[in-house]
Amino acid sequence: MPKIEVSYSNIDKVYHLFAYFMLSSCWLFSFYKKPALKYIIVIFCVIYGIIIEVLQHTLTLYRTGDFKDVLANTLGIVLGLLVFNLIFKKIDYNS
Repeated sequence: MPKIEVSYSNIDKVYHLFAYFMLSSCWLFSFYKKPALKYIIVIFCVIYGIIIEVLQHTLTLYRTGDFKDVLANTLGIVLGLLVFNLIFKKIDYNS
């Protein structure tokens, strides 16, 4: 039986996506009664992700900043916003 090697070189991008999905979701659901804040929350989560990557690159010798990590972080934040919007679109608070 031939061996099939599977490469998981970018599996950390999935971890980044999930972590920032959870980060943005927690903040969005914490402030769900203030819908005007949701885009501010998204912007600050993106800025946070960028700052963390820059600090990893500049302050540590054993970590590197990665543009792909920033993209994965941002995608997780956008998915968090989409899920948040879908959930609150289905819930009618006027009744």
